[in-house]
Amino acid sequence: MSITVRELLQLPHLQAVLLAGDTGIDRDISWVHTSDLPNAWEWQGPGELLLTNGTGLPVDPAGQVEFIERLAATGATGLAAGGGVPGPTMTPALLRRAADLDLPVLTVPFSVPFTSVVRAVATANEREESRQLLVVARLYELLRQSIAVGSAGPGLLERLGHELGVRLYLVDPVNGRSLLDNDDENPYAASLAAGFAQHGQALPGMLRLTRDDDPHQTAVAVGVPTERPTALVIESFGHALPSTVLLQHAAAVGALELAQLTARQERQRRAGGDLLGQLLDRRVDDDTAISAVGALGLALAECVIVATRAQLVDTDPAGELTRSRLPHLTVLRDGYAYFLVPALALADAGTGTGTENNTADRWLAGSVAGVSDTVGRPARAPEAAAEAGWALSASEAEGRSLLHFGEGTILLPRTVAEAEAIVARVLGPLLAHDERTGEYLKTVRVILELDRSWQAAAAQLHIHKQTLGYRLRKIEALTGRGFVRTEHLAEWWMALRAYDMLAGLGTSRRVS
Repeated sequence: MSITVRELLQLPHLQAVLLAGDTGIDRDISWVHTSDLPNAWEWQGPGELLLTNGTGLPVDPAGQVEFIERLAATGATGLAAGGGVPGPTMTPALLRRAADLDLPVLTVPFSVPFTSVVRAVATANEREESRQLLVVARLYELLRQSIAVGSAGPGLLERLGHELGVRLYLVDPVNGRSLLDNDDENPYAASLAAGFAQHGQALPGMLRLTRDDDPHQTAVAVGVPTERPTALVIESFGHALPSTVLLQHAAAVGALELAQLTARQERQRRAGGDLLGQLLDRRVDDDTAISAVGALGLALAECVIVATRAQLVDTDPAGELTRSRLPHLTVLRDGYAYFLVPALALADAGTGTGTENNTADRWLAGSVAGVSDTVGRPARAPEAAAEAGWALSASEAEGRSLLHFGEGTILLPRTVAEAEAIVARVLGPLLAHDERTGEYLKTVRVILELDRSWQAAAAQLHIHKQTLGYRLRKIEALTGRGFVRTEHLAEWWMALRAYDMLAGLGTSRRVS
């Protein structure tokens, strides 16, 4: 058994004095946690004694009461403050609240180093540490057995929880959803997401959670050492939570299990990418394609293709889709990332009103995207990819984050054919001229961007104003369009937008 607060007070060389909470002095001390942080409870484990110089304590009584309440909520054994250090004095309000909470508060004189307190607890708890080492060994043995027989996953987490006497959830801290191949509902999802956001999209040493449907039921979350943010939520069955050491080992086992799952998902992702590549290249017959796509939980009649520029994606879209357990296929080619996803997954993208914490906005975060019409049948996959690419170009031209094929302002062409026709009719003569000599297209662009200021345009083009005047007269003679009439200005603007969209699409079709 661990040493108790009563037994610690009876050690003469520590000279500890009890100030409050005498009804809780028979609590076990599993370890001593030293901290002078104002939010020390975020790293405090259950059964631990907080040892502090007191410099992190609030000055005001109300702040000190909140401090002791938060400390008690962690399941801490008590608070021990070192004497003789400049800092806020513990107020009567703190001591009264500690007594109400049965939380011992004691002081240790300045002449007694903190190491003496830690050493006293460690020496007394050697037997308990040996027991914990045995539990740690059993945790990793459970992992080894599960991997050996291929039964890792939710079952392993359940067995780990049974070993520790708790219920475990391995979840995404952004939305609280399980990361394993199950549909277990995490009743602490809202509390976890709020705490994760409050700490700047990060997990503190130990995050206290309240159950969404019962604020009196609590749990804790610890970070899991993985590449992407992951939380292990630990819910007690009414008993004290395991020590911080055991919880950290449980998190490490969770990380190893998640690595196994990620490896399986990566193999599935590659297979899905090969299938989408075959669809885009028409290298698979309809029956085989429909069967293979269906086996992955997708129906082409309900799917669209999304295109983004692969080099401009700030997040890992495929990883976000996998974490959200949204069926998808993804492939990278020609500088684009193509995703085959259910159309419903994009119902609220870009609006900020989607469900599941805006899953679509999350996996498309940091990128501009275009969406095709419904794929429908295997043979239409290449056409749908082209539609998605065109919609992407329209998104970029309009400064939008996402557009569906055929959407956009009425001034922009809605198809590649429309854009090519506009470019050929308005810019064709200039493009033909520029192939031989001159920079007429650039001149048109600069004069429009600078609101037809001859002086500014000439300076940017590094030519004399008279040379600019000659170019503009020549451009009007070639195209029949000048820079005075409103209809001509509108045609120039629309044609340049169409030209940029075609260039962004990388189309090989020639305009003349």
